[in-house]
Amino acid sequence: LTVEYMKDHSDKEYTVFKADDDAEYVQTIDIDLATVPHTVAFPHLPENARTPENWGDVEIDQVVIGSCTNGRISDLRHAAEILKGKHVKKGIRVIVFPATQAIYLEALKDGTLSTLVEAGCVISAPTCGPCLGGHMGILAEGERCVSTTNRNFIGRMGHVDSEVYLASPEVAAASAVTGKITAPEEVM
Repeated sequence: LTVEYMKDHSDKEYTVFKADDDAEYVQTIDIDLATVPHTVAFPHLPENARTPENWGDVEIDQVVIGSCTNGRISDLRHAAEILKGKHVKKGIRVIVFPATQAIYLEALKDGTLSTLVEAGCVISAPTCGPCLGGHMGILAEGERCVSTTNRNFIGRMGHVDSEVYLASPEVAAASAVTGKITAPEEVM
């Protein structure tokens, strides 16, 4: 997959590093990702991960879907699938950031962005914004955000007394519908 990606995205020479054919390993760990429950990183560290039985009832003010981390076309499509025919809960802000202009254009052409807008989301151009506390969606004191970005340190998205909960695009979309941290199965 990586080699195919490089063929489509770079003309530069690159080196593929791989293990020797006769390499021996101390341990092999196989994980069936289909069995891993939804996980949300609670404030204020990405490793503060919790599964649904430990989420509690966390009400939110904002959802951010996308950025350089989870702004792939597949991420936007998964969020749109959950939001299709539904609407963002009144009072919840939802900002969508496709990762690149190419992804933005693809999502525009295939109707993904229309679905998100019809559900009540605001679409941004690909840019750095609330993830680093720059602009668009900066959190005020006491506000909570479910975000598909990659960091949730104190003050990362605005006020030092705000909270960022890191989640998948699916959990973020479901949370936008309910106004609290929610597993997608609860709204599908």
